[in-house]
Amino acid sequence: MVKKTGFASFLGASLLAGGAFAADVAPGLWEITMESRVAAGGSFATGPMSLTQCFTAADARDPSRIIGPLASPGATGCEYTERSYSGSTFRFALDCSGSYGIKSSGSVTFRATSFEGTLSATGNAGGQAVEFENRVSGRRLGDC
Repeated sequence: MVKKTGFASFLGASLLAGGAFAADVAPGLWEITMESRVAAGGSFATGPMSLTQCFTAADARDPSRIIGPLASPGATGCEYTERSYSGSTFRFALDCSGSYGIKSSGSVTFRATSFEGTLSATGNAGGQAVEFENRVSGRRLGDC
């Protein structure tokens, strides 16, 4: 259980390091909140974790620049196997061949001053496959 908890904490903290996208999303200072749980563990296990992040205009225009690091923290050798946009929703699947062997997928819906979505990931923690489900949301606070 310690390995799962440690990896969940690492994944949760790393998922908070990203941003927003789309032509109508406003660049600026954003607060990102995430709840994470081990998929086999039932209800969301961690309390909400939050951080603030400044998004540039380039960040706001391209979801794949931001979502990749969010969905697969600490991973290397990552490539999108699916990437689609429908209205204001970005859907994706990402495979990372590096040290954690993370495979992730999800969808995030964006508005000018907020976003919300779900991210799922499977990774290798000490030789054991661990699945995570994450709820992520964000809101624009103002200028950077």
